[in-house]
Amino acid sequence: MINVLRYGIAGWLLICSLNACRPDQNDPGPVKPGTEQPQESGDVTEVGQPQGVAVSKLIGPEGGTLATTDGRVQLTIPAGAVDKATTISIQPISNHTPSGVGASYRFLPDGLQFSKPAVLTFQYTDSDVKDSDPSALGIAYQRTNKIWYAVPGKQVDKQKREVSVSMPHFSDWSLFEEFYLTTQAGNNVGFLNYGESVTLEIVQIAPLTGKGEEPLIIKITGGPTNSGLKWSLIGDGNLTPQTYTATYTAPRSMPKQNPVTVSVELTFTNSPAKLILVREFFIGPGYVKINFLGQERIYTLGVFLDDEEPEYSAIVGGTPSEMFSINFSNGKEGSVLRFHDEAESGKCRVNFEYNNGKQYDSGHDWCNGEDMIANGQVVLERYEPGKFVKGTISGNLIDYEDLCTKSGPPITGEFFVRAMPK
Repeated sequence: MINVLRYGIAGWLLICSLNACRPDQNDPGPVKPGTEQPQESGDVTEVGQPQGVAVSKLIGPEGGTLATTDGRVQLTIPAGAVDKATTISIQPISNHTPSGVGASYRFLPDGLQFSKPAVLTFQYTDSDVKDSDPSALGIAYQRTNKIWYAVPGKQVDKQKREVSVSMPHFSDWSLFEEFYLTTQAGNNVGFLNYGESVTLEIVQIAPLTGKGEEPLIIKITGGPTNSGLKWSLIGDGNLTPQTYTATYTAPRSMPKQNPVTVSVELTFTNSPAKLILVREFFIGPGYVKINFLGQERIYTLGVFLDDEEPEYSAIVGGTPSEMFSINFSNGKEGSVLRFHDEAESGKCRVNFEYNNGKQYDSGHDWCNGEDMIANGQVVLERYEPGKFVKGTISGNLIDYEDLCTKSGPPITGEFFVRAMPK
């Protein structure tokens, strides 16, 4: 109340728009007319917080289109949807949707209702459906009771990689997975030790198709309308199905194909719909794969992530005759680390060395005190400190003996490496 008095009504409205103030927490929020009303049950989640920059546009009775800067979300408002010029905004927010994909988005002004429904379209990427199927994607919104509801009538365009629904009102909206495959032990990183077993199970968040808005609830059942399951294994090891679950046991030595893939095909009662859910497992400590000096080099035995001291982190791979390393400091998921002669914050030192002493690196300062830095970068696409790191490398390295040049042989590659056991 003190802040309201201090900043006035205008300040209060600004705070509410950014944080989705909704005074009446018992109000279920707007519901599309004519839809079947669900029971008030579902998984309660946090309200997302603003992340990144909002986009805004003044849209009048003639209608218009507004999209996020990354093209991930597009809102199409038809003519006659609003009766006067209205400033429409899309604010990215943190995603707490059950099985949410990417960011959530807050559409402002909050609670705005349209005379004619708008069309909300989410773009998805290959990585968004790597372990699932585009048909298993849905769109949901969060009511003031903090429960997310799946919106019926979704349209999936696999060629354009788009999912669209009719949007009658503003709130917080998100893309999510209706079905996915997980593990009982929570081992979703994708690594298994030799001989290790893991049990996989099918998770349903919402029906694949619904007549009305459905509350999102995590169910470890495979779905009550499921009429058939077909489990499959591509690669070495053993898979034992048990209806809605299956247990996979890794081989006791390096498999011929790595990673191995476990999949399950779902069919549904009175529906032609079919889903294939997959989960990949890399057997062993991980891998570093680089293309360097005209040769593809794959390290799968002597590989590890050492980040026990974050400021002295390293990704290492090698064979008895050569060693490759990426040294970095205080990396985070999404970090883009530029090549340098030292492992500083936002930079990395890359080194390749034969056991006879021949060496290439990402930079040095031996040319009369001038830094000779190669052109390249390392991207940490996925990173959980103390657990694993996944990413790519690209650029060139410099011959260690060429003191005054920044050029050298190109290097590209990828890595997916587990942390050293403590």
